[in-house]
Amino acid sequence: MYKVTPNPPRSLNIETIDPKAADRALSHYLPQDNPPKRSSVIAKRDAFQRREETLVNASSILDSAAATAYENADNLTGPHRKVAMGVVHLIELAQRQVDSLLEEEPPAAAN
Repeated sequence: MYKVTPNPPRSLNIETIDPKAADRALSHYLPQDNPPKRSSVIAKRDAFQRREETLVNASSILDSAAATAYENADNLTGPHRKVAMGVVHLIELAQRQVDSLLEEEPPAAAN
């Protein structure tokens, strides 16, 4: 059978390894101590995007919670309905706060 790659040497001596090649290989595959620094504008923009994404997710969750609370309140009467509508009101207040944060301008646009 014909092999495309040859067999490795039978014995490997530490003296046969080229130290420069070993250093190049290690520096290529191991993480560097000092990763490249990103500019502060890019870092601020990324932080704003993560913040905005989190707020959008929170807004979606609050929408679902409000719909669930409304549905629950429709099936109740008397003081239990008032409690459920109080929960709806609290959810709507939180929703307004999230919406006001989402309407803020990104830091890069303010400069």
